[in-house]
Order: sequence, then structure tokens, then C-alpha cells
Amino acid sequence: MYVVPAQLLRSLYNALSEYFASDTAEASLGQGVTAAVRLLESRERGATAKLHARLARLGEVVTALAPYDVGVNLSEVSAKIDPTRTLTDIAELEIAMRESLKLLEAKVNAIVGAPVTTPAARLEIARILGAWEVAERRAVTDLGDADAAAVDTSLTQAKFEAYLQDRFSEPGMTVTSFRPLSGGFGKQTILATVSGSALDGPIVIRRDPDVATVDNDCHRVVKEFPVIRAAFDRGFPAPDAIWVDTDHKLLPGPDFLVMRMSPGKTGGNVFGSKEALSSELLNVLGSGAARLHTLPPLHELGEVTDSIRAELWDQTLEQTTRSYIEGWRDLFLANVHNPSPTLMALYGWLLDNVPAPEGRPVLVHGDIGFHNMLIDEGRLSALVDWEFAHIGDPAEDLGSVRNVIGDVEWAETLACYRAAGGPEIDAKRLHFFRVWQHVRNASASNLSMGKFQTGEIPDLKLAYTGHYHFPLFIGAAWALIEAGPEGRMGLVEY
Repeated sequence: MYVVPAQLLRSLYNALSEYFASDTAEASLGQGVTAAVRLLESRERGATAKLHARLARLGEVVTALAPYDVGVNLSEVSAKIDPTRTLTDIAELEIAMRESLKLLEAKVNAIVGAPVTTPAARLEIARILGAWEVAERRAVTDLGDADAAAVDTSLTQAKFEAYLQDRFSEPGMTVTSFRPLSGGFGKQTILATVSGSALDGPIVIRRDPDVATVDNDCHRVVKEFPVIRAAFDRGFPAPDAIWVDTDHKLLPGPDFLVMRMSPGKTGGNVFGSKEALSSELLNVLGSGAARLHTLPPLHELGEVTDSIRAELWDQTLEQTTRSYIEGWRDLFLANVHNPSPTLMALYGWLLDNVPAPEGRPVLVHGDIGFHNMLIDEGRLSALVDWEFAHIGDPAEDLGSVRNVIGDVEWAETLACYRAAGGPEIDAKRLHFFRVWQHVRNASASNLSMGKFQTGEIPDLKLAYTGHYHFPLFIGAAWALIEAGPEGRMGLVEY
């Protein structure tokens, strides 16, 4: 299951339709392009069964026309249709359909042109054929759209304003700005500004997708919210999450959380910093990770997810790591994915090499890096996007950091981490979690593509992840294994 052409074409159709609906697009070109994609999708989506059904209906039309046969031998059309019942090749069926239609066209022309055919008969023939062919032509592009009557779950400025007015019983509350952010594979993020008595100022809305690409850890806001809130309440620079809403009748669709906007800008993207890595930036990175890992156990969280449970705080680091990685492997195998023997071998290596260090489990962010750090005047104002948060080994966060910075920068970052109270992490343990980061990302990208293939998430970006990102991740994992803990392999190039 490397690609599902019908789903790929459906998503391409949706994307092109949205593009050609814009003011800058050429309408006639858009109509032609989207119609072509629609026809290709129809051909891919159960085309063989559809062609058999269409040929059967054509046979019924021939039977209905039999009383008007004036010696042109309509039975020749039936004779051409009958053998098609055993055909399974789509190309052969398409040829049979065209030839049958061409033959019927000639027969009908002969019938309506015959002197013995009355005007009343010609009218009835037109009625029979008209009712059939209109439906026949439409059936070519009929994909049985189930979304035609779907509930509108879009989130707009006007809708959100009405929701806030109702929530706070404040009719005068207004939303003065509303800007959805583009990109990403997970939640929808919207930056907004609110003016009111009960709520005032800039906020961030984080909304679940209709279907989660990966449904574990804190990938749903109802699980992410308490973790962010607990870290913030302990004094860690997490966002100030105000509320999470799971019962929002005025806003049909997925759940969402609302946070006060933290000052600053992200320090980079998932692949590293936007600028040269100054000592100031490296200190923000190292000391920020240390601040998180030196938080005491957050027992107040209780049971949030399979990887944030009360008893995990008291397990050994080896136990938490092993159960967490086994959980990811089981999740991968239990969901639709592109089968990967290599990924199973990588999970085998990981479970053979789980570190067993001294120390206690901590709250792990799971995706720490400049892309998830808001930096304001040289300080960390907020660590955002806690979707991968869980209880585990602090070395896991350092592994993700190490994968995106070079040798010299790493040495300085680690020094800052240790100076801020972070635990000692040896080379072998760090190496393990560097490999794990790539394996986890490979698993997530593969599962994301699975959601695309099943049609649950018709986002073209997900069709890309399994063919582009996945091999990069598993390749980077194997390169690290071969280099070994002492190998000089710093920044991993994707």
C-alpha cells in the first residue's frame, strides 16, 4: 500500500478546487483541470464495478428500445454487451463500453431516420434515451460525495466572537483580529485579539484536527491542556492556558484550547535555528531543557494518557523508556500504515539497547527545540506545542536537540544544561535517544500517510510524508547506529 491513487486524486481535486476558487486563478483553466482530476479519480475509485453496472444499464436500455426496432437488429448491441460480464481488465471494459455506445448510436440513427418510425415513436425513443444518458454521463464523475451535507466546522472570526459573547455573557465582547497560521501537520493554530471585560488582549487558539494523525501522548487538546497548565503553575515558562473546551455547541467541530499569547518569536524551525547559534541562544536552549527536567514530579496530573500516569513517576528510567517505546511500536502496528520491515528492525535495536541509568523519570516535552521555543529579549518566554509530552528519560529531549545542532554548539548547550541543574547524560544514553527521535518521527510520518490513504485526512501534505520524510528518518536512524555513540556525527542532514 505505497499509494492510493483514488485518494491522492480526491485530495488533489480538493486542493485545486480551493486554489482555482481564488480571485487570481483563471476560471476556465480551473474548470478544465479540476474536471480532469475528477474523471481520473472516478476511474480509480471502483471503476471496474462501475463499468459493469453501466454496461448492465445499457443492456436494459437496448431491451426498452426493442419494440421500436424496425429491422436494424438492436440485438447486435446486446450481443456485444453480453461477453463483458466476464471481463475484469478496466481497459478492456472501457473499450467495450465505447464500442457498444458507438453501435447503439448507429442503430438509433437508423431507427429514427426510418420512414416507418412515427413521430410518437421518435418522441418515446428520445425520452428513454434522454433519461438514461443524462444519468449515465453524470455517473462518470459521481463519487458519492458524503460531505455534501456535512456540518460546517470552519472556525471564523465572526463565529468565534459569537462563541465568546455567549461563553462570558458579554454581548459587547469583540474579536478585533483573527489570523490562522499556515503549515504544520497537527493542530490548527489561530492568533487572535479580543477586546472585552472578562477577556482582553492577544490569545492563541489551538484546535484539534478532525482526525488526529497520531492519537497518543498529548495529541488532543483535552490531554495537552492539563500538562501545559501544570508546568505553568509550577513556574515553568509554558503558555498560560486559560481553558479547554470540549462542549462548544456554537462551534461545531473539534475541541480547542485557548491560551494567552506569550511574547517573543520562535528561534527557528524543526531543522534548527533561523540565525547563527549565539551563546545566548544556546543558553536559552540548554537552561530551558534543564528547567523542565528539574521540575519535581507533577503528581497533580494523575491519569492523563498511557504515558502520563501516577505510577510512572516511581518507575525506573529503564522501565519508563521500554514501556514508552513498546507503546509506540504497538500503536504503529495497530493502525493503517505502509509496512516497513526496516522500522521493525529499528524497534528491535532500540528494545535491545534501552539505557538503565540512575535517576528518576521526569516530564519530557518530546519535541524540544528552537521551533517550539518563544524567545523574548534573550530569554525563554514559553515552550509551546506539548503534543509529545510524557513521563520519561530527560535524555530523550536532549537527543532531539543534539540531532539539529553541530558538535561545537552541542558542547556549549550541554554545558549550559548542566550548569542549570540538568542531570549528567553519557554518550551512549544520548546516542540511544538520538536514534529514538528518528524512529519516532518515522513512525509518525508513516502513520500520518496511513490517515491519508484511508481518506480520514484528505490533506496532500500527508501523502508526501511517507514518501519523503519517512525514508529520511529511517536513513538517519541507521546512520547513527552505524556511527556508534562515539562516532563524529553531529547535525543530521535531512
